[in-house]
Amino acid sequence: MHESTRSHPHPSWCRALAGVFVLLVLAGCTGSDGPRGPVVPVLVQPVVLDGDVDEWPPSVVMTSDQWWIYLRWKVAGPSQTLQASTEPLSLWLDLDTNPATGLRPDSPRGATRFGVDLAIEFSPMGDDGPGRGVRLTGHGDDGEWELAHQEIGFSFAPTYAGEWYEGRISRAGLARVGLPAPRAGGLMTGMLVLRDSTGKILGQSEPFEAEAVAGGRNLPRADLRLPPKPTSGVRVVSWNVLRGKPMEDAGPFARVLKVLDPDVVLVQEWTSSPREIAAWFNASVPLEEGQWEVRTTGGWGVAVVSRFPLEPFGHDELYLDGEEDAVRYAGALINTPLGYLAAASVHLKCCGSSGSDEDQQRISEAGAINRSMLEALTIEPVPMRIIAGDLNLVGSRPPLDVLRNGLDTDGSDLEIADARVLGDAAYITWRDDGNAFTPGRLDYAVYSGSALRQARAFVLDARVLSDRALEIAGLDKADTDASDHLPIVIDLMPN
Repeated sequence: MHESTRSHPHPSWCRALAGVFVLLVLAGCTGSDGPRGPVVPVLVQPVVLDGDVDEWPPSVVMTSDQWWIYLRWKVAGPSQTLQASTEPLSLWLDLDTNPATGLRPDSPRGATRFGVDLAIEFSPMGDDGPGRGVRLTGHGDDGEWELAHQEIGFSFAPTYAGEWYEGRISRAGLARVGLPAPRAGGLMTGMLVLRDSTGKILGQSEPFEAEAVAGGRNLPRADLRLPPKPTSGVRVVSWNVLRGKPMEDAGPFARVLKVLDPDVVLVQEWTSSPREIAAWFNASVPLEEGQWEVRTTGGWGVAVVSRFPLEPFGHDELYLDGEEDAVRYAGALINTPLGYLAAASVHLKCCGSSGSDEDQQRISEAGAINRSMLEALTIEPVPMRIIAGDLNLVGSRPPLDVLRNGLDTDGSDLEIADARVLGDAAYITWRDDGNAFTPGRLDYAVYSGSALRQARAFVLDARVLSDRALEIAGLDKADTDASDHLPIVIDLMPN
């Protein structure tokens, strides 16, 4: 934070929050030539929760559709990870624009006319200073109460330190926890407040407001058929399976993998031997022909699993200077019907914040994996390439960009697979109900765009699907809750 902004409202906030208008919500329908079977209703939402605010008109800060309230914001000064910052950020919302309900702040300037119904605090203050995660507090006539993020469907993007952020709140969730549900035509108001590590106010936004559109009761679950894999492509699934949980509870993982029907599975946190993993796949997800093959390395819990023949690719063990544990990276060369595919499963260092030791280790690990891939590709210059896994992007973005740097056949960076939750307008791959950290996108897949095109990519969350869709697919609503990470699916076809 620059000294010149410490006792004044942040100029960038004031510009961004000056003036609000409501985005119209459009409706549509599927034509008669659409896919057979159940299809998802066309829900055209004003915001896709991905951390990219290009779809926002310049003067819009808050808006709503039938199911969600959306917000966007930026923080002046050096970029920090919102959920692990030395400068806690508070988002105050007066959902009914009624100062007689909710908390009445006595500062800062402009907040005294608020009746704060919902307070969202990033890196909330504790007895020892700023904490980690997000704290949500409801305020009403009976006092205040703490909320879990899943109760009101709160999430935001990106999880790493960025320039802009965007978030959403479930309107039905607000009503369920006893908070005012904005009525059609009613105003919602808000303010952002930034503090230092002692709790002193550094600055605040100007108050902002938006008019609510008519709201629905509950977000409809997606009534759709899971996309089949292309007949002339390769389907890759990446999944962090939560400390080898398939070996303890095979059912959910087997059902999901049978439905997805992958050709290649890149797993993280599967701590069994190659023989044990192969035996699990052959028993739980049997092939009509042949047997699953598995490659692991010295990296903890990472493996490449393939229905096609595979062979080693890259280092068997990859170490950073001074580190005792191998980098969590496993590569394999897979002989697919399209030709050889160089595939790698990766799992970067957990935790920390932007610029922390953990973040620096993530960058170093990404660089080591990148160099290992480049070295292996010099020996076996196959054009089709994919890297996927849990990148733990809770600090800064560079680990993602260092990982894919210059790895395409033409010397360009690998493409980032555009995988959002099937049936939802959000990019979420990790969630843990009750956790202080909100759902976010921690898992990524990158591929060689010069040789391959993404025919389809999505994240599977069974909670989002309708009962009919689950029944047709042969899934249970809780199947993807077997791990705290959701499976990413990438369908690749040759260019």
